[in-house]
Amino acid sequence: MSDISKLTKDEMINYLYVRDIIRGGNDNITKKLDYTNMMLYLLPFILILILILVLYLVFKKNANNSKEDLST
Repeated sequence: MSDISKLTKDEMINYLYVRDIIRGGNDNITKKLDYTNMMLYLLPFILILILILVLYLVFKKNANNSKEDLST
């Protein structure tokens, strides 16, 4: 198959698809988002939310303590 221009559209699609698989150049076929990758991408977001919650609770506790100190 030296002359691709003589192929039909379906034959050309199949030829290019197989060629990309053999060469390993088609990343859309090999890379899929699985459960492990999703969890790894969500981990920083979850950690930041936990950090914000902890900081909120600490500052809320400190604010209540400072109000009690001012009232006495």
